[in-house]
Amino acid sequence: MSFMLHIFNMIKPNCSSFMRIYLTILFSMLLLAEVGAQNNNSPYSINGIGDIEDGFLNRTTGLSSTGIAYRNNRYIITNNPASLSALDDQFFAGELGVTGDYINYSGQPVNAAYSTSGDITFRRFTFGTKLFKHWGSAVGLTPFSTENYEFSNLQALGYGGNAIPSYNEGFGGINKVYWSNAYEFFHHLSIGITSSYLFGSINSKNILQGPAGSAIYLSKNDNTFYSNFYFNYGLQYYTALGKHWDITIGLVYANQGTLNTDYTITVLNIDSVAVRTKETVGTFNIPPDYGAGIAITHNKKYTFLADYRYQSWGSLHSNTSTFSYQNSQRASVGFEVSKKKTAFNQLFETSFLQTGLYYSQSYLIVNGKSINDMGVTVGFGVNSMRSPLSCNVILQYGVRGTTDNDLIKEGYIGASFIFSYRDFWYTKGRKFD
Repeated sequence: MSFMLHIFNMIKPNCSSFMRIYLTILFSMLLLAEVGAQNNNSPYSINGIGDIEDGFLNRTTGLSSTGIAYRNNRYIITNNPASLSALDDQFFAGELGVTGDYINYSGQPVNAAYSTSGDITFRRFTFGTKLFKHWGSAVGLTPFSTENYEFSNLQALGYGGNAIPSYNEGFGGINKVYWSNAYEFFHHLSIGITSSYLFGSINSKNILQGPAGSAIYLSKNDNTFYSNFYFNYGLQYYTALGKHWDITIGLVYANQGTLNTDYTITVLNIDSVAVRTKETVGTFNIPPDYGAGIAITHNKKYTFLADYRYQSWGSLHSNTSTFSYQNSQRASVGFEVSKKKTAFNQLFETSFLQTGLYYSQSYLIVNGKSINDMGVTVGFGVNSMRSPLSCNVILQYGVRGTTDNDLIKEGYIGASFIFSYRDFWYTKGRKFD
């Protein structure tokens, strides 16, 4: 108890800072309520636990989320929890991320009248600070996975039976609340851990209809609630290579996680009367995750980065014939130019420009085809010396999936906005004139 009181006394903000935090949280919750219900149609999210999000809508997004070895004193980087020890002392930071996407669908199953979709979604909300000189910490909320699809088709009734119209819909996802911590040793080594709680519902609905959709014959609603704790770890080693070069090597690892599941199925007849309800409990395994990255910086201005991630989903078995699991992997590279100037005998970053490339193989095989994703990102950010606010804008273009084997290809354009607030958190009792 005395240890926690000591931390509170160290980091308690002044009244104006506390009011700013309150207003920031209020604004974020209002924004979440406004945009959280909007989602793009994602055909492949029907499988597994949906589309798995990287959760890294932050300073590294313009680098195609290449950030396992990235360190920054101003922004909250959670690609590798070990990055948090780089935060400045005596400051706190809050960040809010929002993304807008436009998707064009192509392939034989696509109806030309419904070949595009667009949305705006909340993606990340986080606070971070230095608890002690070598201990950085952050808490936040972000999606872990999302499901959103809607389509109509013909569904056969029994063996050799007639096919009748069928309407299918899925929505929901798994959320991630996390607490990340990092501690620096010997000024060259940082070790971090992220403790997360995953929770959320994934819902699907199947409606069998009469000719031309004239009436509802039967409907089936599936709801699965997922929950449990999840942990991942990180390490970074950083040092100077002479006077003009710096290098950082990063490693991340997540051990196998097990989500508790509560599955409910409800079947309704033509009069919307439940004819069958069944509830079962079980588990869903998230396989181990591995990653490595490197960042090389020249003259504190030019940074070259590369990441590789691997997750062994291939060890899981699908209970349906529509898809199977495979090991997922992701490779990305990034380049950043940071413009700085000297103020109060310290280097201060005024702006930065980023670009990146990525290629990923998802954890799904559908109709015998791997669902892959590739794209390019460009980012730009501005920091002000006179204001605690910063803004980062990222543009993204990518292609996901294929039109082979009656599948759907998604061409997407995205724009992300990250708003950051940074201010003094505590001053250890020092006074300033």
